[in-house]
Amino acid sequence: MSQSPCSQIEARIQKIERDLQDIDDQLHALEVEGLDEQHPQTYIELQKKVDHLNKKKRELQDAWNRALTDLADCRSH
Repeated sequence: MSQSPCSQIEARIQKIERDLQDIDDQLHALEVEGLDEQHPQTYIELQKKVDHLNKKKRELQDAWNRALTDLADCRSH
């Protein structure tokens, strides 16, 4: 059985979705850790990690949107 001509794009979308879920899991863990944190400096460090993960998440969401557009284009041919 041959692979779909769009299978590489589909695999890329699945990888991005897994990466996004990993980031969401990390963000949740940091949120829980931050709720218990009393020391301001440590809280600031946690917030920097959250900011970095949010930036990665936005980049992945952009990549996911581009991949969906590529998939729609692939399927239309």
